[in-house]
Order: sequence, then structure tokens, then C-alpha cells
Amino acid sequence: QRAQSPFGNVAAVCVWPRFVALARRLLPPTIAVAAVANFPGGAMDVERAVADVRQIVTAGGNEVDVVLPYSALMHGGPQAAQACAAFLAEVRAACGALTLKVIIESGVLQTEILITQATNLALDAGADFVKTSTGKTPVSATPQAAAVMLKTIAASGKAAVGFKASGGIRTVSDAQTYLELVTDVWGPAAI
Repeated sequence: QRAQSPFGNVAAVCVWPRFVALARRLLPPTIAVAAVANFPGGAMDVERAVADVRQIVTAGGNEVDVVLPYSALMHGGPQAAQACAAFLAEVRAACGALTLKVIIESGVLQTEILITQATNLALDAGADFVKTSTGKTPVSATPQAAAVMLKTIAASGKAAVGFKASGGIRTVSDAQTYLELVTDVWGPAAI
């Protein structure tokens, strides 16, 4: 009911994989059902992530929000980056035509180098959106991380890839900061 307001419907309702069928049944077809995979910890467990995705696909979901194995990326060196790329490739394949949002957990990655690397891994895997965070860590979305992500997406030349700021954005004023960043980096048409 809260997804449908006099001001318009939300774009999607995000649920755990086990609730996708119920959400799809209760929501009008104009509201997408998104579900999380490898959430919230972002373990390097591709079998679990792919199982989550298959459950989402089978239940009629429209979107998958997968958590990049950010801890492995932070601590594992070049081999970890390759493992993350392989992880995301398998998740992308399991998604089929569903929208894939890759959550990089930018508040934990913190450095521009790691945020850029995680964003590029998501882009290279065919993500439709790169998302800041799960909202389950002490630091979620920040304007600084968002700027790095937006610039990295712009530099990739993949104009169809979206950006999603998530975690800790509670007010219109909070959201305005991110809208202004998108306008500054991608231009007003991107909004």
C-alpha cells in the first residue's frame, strides 16, 4: 500500500528472495519487484549468490541487487579483483534479462581507488546500475563516493548504466545533494 501513493508509485519494492512471489502477487505490474542477493555481507560465495538470483528469477522478480564481495576486494589484491569479476559474471548470467544493480558498499571501501575499481568491476560485468551501499554498514552513501562512482561511470562510456545512491538518505534535502551531483557530472538530462 505504501508503494502506491497519491504522489505516484515507487519504481520498485525491494524484498528478500523468499518474498518475491508474494510481492509480485500484491503489487501492480507497473511496480517492479527487486530482491537482494548475497545480502548484506557480500561474501565471496558465488553458489549462494547464484542460488539467490535463481530464486528471484523463478519467483517473477524484475530486478536483482547483488552485493559485490567488497571485503575480499579490499584485502585480497589482484587475485581478489579477478575473483570478484568472475563472481559478477556468473551473477549477470544467472540474471538473464533482469535488471542487475551491483552494490559496491562504498562506505566500507572508502578510498577513491577501491571505489573506482569496484565500480569498474560492476560495469565490466554488465551491471545496469551501480549502487552505493546496503544501508547495513556504519557508513552508507556519501557525496564523495557518489562523485567517484558517477565520474567512473561517465568515463566508461556506458551511458545506459545508472547510479543509485542508497543508505542513509532520509530527507528530500539528503536526496537533493545526490540529484545535484548527478546534474554536475552527467548533466541535467540525466535526472
